[in-house]
Amino acid sequence: MTIELSTWTHHLTQLIYSYFYFCKEQKIEVKIIQNETVQHNGVILHVNGKTAFFDYSDDPGFIDSAELYDYYFKRSLREEDYTKNIHPLNFNIPMAYKSHLLVLNLKSDLLFHKKSRTEVIRAFDRLSLFTNSSHAVLDVKRYPKKVQDFGGNIIFHTRLWNPDNHNDADEKERRRNQNDFRINACRILKKTYKNASVGLFADKLADELAPDLILDSKHSNKNNYFNMLSNYNICIADDGLKDTPGWKIGEYLLFGKAVVSTPLNIAVDHFKEHIHYERLSSRNAYLELPEKIDYLLEDKKYLEMGENNLIWSGEYLHPKNYFKRILSIVENNS
Repeated sequence: MTIELSTWTHHLTQLIYSYFYFCKEQKIEVKIIQNETVQHNGVILHVNGKTAFFDYSDDPGFIDSAELYDYYFKRSLREEDYTKNIHPLNFNIPMAYKSHLLVLNLKSDLLFHKKSRTEVIRAFDRLSLFTNSSHAVLDVKRYPKKVQDFGGNIIFHTRLWNPDNHNDADEKERRRNQNDFRINACRILKKTYKNASVGLFADKLADELAPDLILDSKHSNKNNYFNMLSNYNICIADDGLKDTPGWKIGEYLLFGKAVVSTPLNIAVDHFKEHIHYERLSSRNAYLELPEKIDYLLEDKKYLEMGENNLIWSGEYLHPKNYFKRILSIVENNS
C-alpha cells in the first residue's frame, strides 16, 4: 500500500498522519512517494491493484478527473456530485500523530522538497518554537476522551478575508458576505451572552471594519486557542472560502462541542441537524444565533450534542478510523 503526492501541504496532514497511524497500528511498511505529476493538494493511493485519488482542495471543483481512478474521495463535495465512484472526505482538519517519527519515514526527495519545507519544519518543531501551527500542537493526543460541562459558554474566534485580494467578482461578494456574518455574529453574541468569547484575529481589515472586536495577540497562537476551546461548550461555525466549511468545524467536533453553523453546502456522511449541529437558515442569518443557542442551553442539550460529536468525529475524523473507513469503501466496492 503506497501513497503518492507532489508536495506536503497543510491540507494533506489529515490523510498523511492517518495513513501513518494505520501503518503503525497494522505494523506494515510506510510508503510515501514523491511524484511531481500528482495535483497540488491531491494524493494517490495504490492498494490491492486499485487506485484512489484524494482531493483536499477548498473548491467544490475537481482538481483531477474521477474517471482516471477506481475511487475519487473529495473534500468540499457537493451533494449533486456524490455519484458513481466519488465519495466525500467530510470535514478536513490539520492534525498530527507522532510527527517526529513520521519524518523519519520520509524519503529525501519529499523531505527536502522546497514546497514541503513548511510542513517538514512544523513536524520537527516539537516545542512550538518556530511556527504557529507546529504539528506537536496538532497531535491527536490532545483531543478529549469525554465531554465536560462548562456551563454552556460560547466561543467564536474568527478572521476576515479581504475582497480586494481576489480578482473574481463572485469571490469578492462571497468574502463580503462572509465578513458581514462574522462581524455581526460576534457583536450579537458579545451583546447577548456574558459567557461568550468572541472576536476577530487582528489585521488591517479587521482594524478598519470592526476595531471593537479585535482579539489580542495570544489568541492567534494555535496552542492557546486549543486550550481555550477545551473549556467551552457551544461553538459557532460558518462557511469558509468558496462557500465550503473550513477547518474550524472539524476542530469543534473532535473536541466534543455543540455546534451552531450556517448551512452546510457539501456532502457529509451521517451528519444530522439537531443531532450534530443546529443550522441557521442562511449565510447571513446571524440574528438567529440567540434562538439556536438558547435551544441548546435548555436542559443542557449542548452536552448531548457534544457527546454525539465526540462519537461522530471518532468514527469519521480521528486517525484511528479515518483511513480504515476509506479502505472499507475500497474493499466493499471491489
